[in-house]
Amino acid sequence: MHVTFVGAGALGRVYGARLLASGEQVSFVVRPARVTETSSFVIEQVNGARRRDVIERPVRVADVPRSTTAILLAVRFDQLEGPDPVVDRLRAAPAVPIVALTPLLPRQRAQLDAAVWRHVVPGMPSVSGYVDDRSVVRYWLTKVASTLLDDPAGADGATRAAIEEIARRLDRAGISAHLERDVAQLNVGTTIAFFPLVAAIDVGRGVDGVLTDKELLATVLDAARECDVLGKTIGKVASWAYLLMRFVGPYTLKPGVAMARSLAPESVRFVETHFGPKLHGQHLAMGDTILALGKEQGQPMPALTRLMDTLRAG
Repeated sequence: MHVTFVGAGALGRVYGARLLASGEQVSFVVRPARVTETSSFVIEQVNGARRRDVIERPVRVADVPRSTTAILLAVRFDQLEGPDPVVDRLRAAPAVPIVALTPLLPRQRAQLDAAVWRHVVPGMPSVSGYVDDRSVVRYWLTKVASTLLDDPAGADGATRAAIEEIARRLDRAGISAHLERDVAQLNVGTTIAFFPLVAAIDVGRGVDGVLTDKELLATVLDAARECDVLGKTIGKVASWAYLLMRFVGPYTLKPGVAMARSLAPESVRFVETHFGPKLHGQHLAMGDTILALGKEQGQPMPALTRLMDTLRAG
């Protein structure tokens, strides 16, 4: 199987390196200016087996190769908005299955389907990772969660078989994956519910900036409650996310962060690196989309509005 990743960030590199190590052909679509780069991709697993993989000479391409048999979309949310070459490259790609590891909210999913003239399969990654100051991807791969691919109800046999094959290849690469119904709804609900917490890291320029600013913390927690309601209204919040959200509060957040710093300090570094100002553009695009969804549903979201105003002014 020839798997092409549109996007070569932390997520694309982890999935790509794993598939390559298991014998698949892998290419990475990057910006034209980066096609001639020759630097290697190094990924290191933080937990479990602490595995280390190196792609000495990643195949960097400007467009999806004609020999591609599956496309995995792993770009930032904001790269799907506006005039961006990502959609143009997907439109020009061969007619093969496209799995989106990028979180898709309803409008973006509909626009992407229409733009590329085919159904894009929503996915929920089971990998979390970030690029450290050595340009090495450090990642966590949990055994209790699988990468979920949306079971395309009503799809023809060939399409469903192709998605099943992608899941099998990921399994063989050591990343548990399977098809499941309503992944799109899980993706939407969980993404919306968690948004205020991750955007807060950008606003506060780190975890401590959120915890020490009482007004910001109160706004974030109020916005999280608003988003939890909206997420359940238009999607489904994953059970693990629902349980976690129930324990997020002004008196539990600080002890929780302190415990994380003591037991797993790199997890805090991951949160600050991955969700900080680096993703400012994504936070702005996603937050505005969530506010628009709230307006469509007739749900006032004053706390999220305040959070977004602070984010824009940042």
